[in-house]
Amino acid sequence: MSAQQKLQIEQVFDRFARAKNCKMVLLRHTSLRGFQLDVYKSLTYKNLAPVIEPYLKADRKQAKKIKEVIEDGRVISGYYMMTPLKEGVNRYILFGKGTKNSGTVIYIEGALTPDEIMKMCYSQR
Repeated sequence: MSAQQKLQIEQVFDRFARAKNCKMVLLRHTSLRGFQLDVYKSLTYKNLAPVIEPYLKADRKQAKKIKEVIEDGRVISGYYMMTPLKEGVNRYILFGKGTKNSGTVIYIEGALTPDEIMKMCYSQR
């Protein structure tokens, strides 16, 4: 049973992992920019934003912490900190929306704090 199974975003990964114009990456027990992650799962998609949006909105309602970037009145990126899987294992949904209904959805599971997620995502390499 995968960790994000109780999250709506799991359905996005299940449904579109092998779909046309989609690319999925799954890493377990890995290091990314110096941070240890239990699970890293990403899906890059084209022409699917209207289909994926309801899943993000559903998980947003359950989020413990929300950070979003709004441009011209539209949410274009952000992250949701979900209920921890267990003590010391946090779960995050990150997303970015591009042009022409494209975007990326990322699920991260690990001991990272919200500050560490921000550093990992927005620090220069």
